[in-house]
Parts: sequence; structure tokens; C-alpha cells
Amino acid sequence: MGRLSKHKIETLLKEPIVSFITTLHPDGSPHTSPVWHKVVSGNFIVASDTESVKVRNIRNDPRVSLVVAADRSPQPWVQVNGLAFITSPENIDDTVSNLAYHYMGPKDAPDYVRDTLGLIKFVLITIRPGKVIGFDGDD
Repeated sequence: MGRLSKHKIETLLKEPIVSFITTLHPDGSPHTSPVWHKVVSGNFIVASDTESVKVRNIRNDPRVSLVVAADRSPQPWVQVNGLAFITSPENIDDTVSNLAYHYMGPKDAPDYVRDTLGLIKFVLITIRPGKVIGFDGDD
């Protein structure tokens, strides 16, 4: 399995691929959940319900890992290890909308945004990467 170049990592991370974030429970055991992400100014942005397990875990221990794996063969993937920070920016609805359009497209995103905003109290998870590695999935 070969390593991905920085350019290929950046290209893969721009795709609307559901990623998986792993946080740590207070007892140290892992918790992994699927999320939508975007890269903004070198940081990874995820929107989440303020009461989610991942948000509670990050408030306790900011160490996280995010994995993005393409659903194709060969299966390139990227792992990001870093520290996460929780914020409640005023423009969180814009961030959620941008993520929805990125992942769902212009046909389905408006319904999701209409049905979700106002029902879920979102916060922003910003992951500052410490280490980023990528592999091409070839044997």
C-alpha cells in the first residue's frame, strides 16, 4: 500500500465522502460516529448536535481521529489525528447548509436544511490536525 501525495490527500478530502470521527469516552474507550466534514483553512469542520456523545467526549478530552475512506476500489483513505475544539458561531446555520449542499447536492439539500435547522441545536467541531496520512489502497 503506497502513501498518497499531499495533493491526492487534499483532493480526496474535498470529495463528499462520509467520514468517521473517533473520540474518547471518560473511561478512555473509543466512540466512533459518521460525520460530514469540510476542510477550511487547513482545519476540519464538522457540525454536530450540542448534546451528542462526540461533543461531550471532546469537551472532556480534545484528542480525536477522523478517517475518510473512498467507497471504490482501490480504496484510498486518509487519517487525521488532532485536537478538536467546540464553538457556537453565529453563522452555524450557514455551515450546516454548506455541508448539506456539499454532501447532498442542490436537489436534496434544501429539504434537509429546512427540516433540520431549528430542530437541532448545532455546534461546530473544529479539528486542528497534528498528523495527516493517506494511503492509496493498492496492495
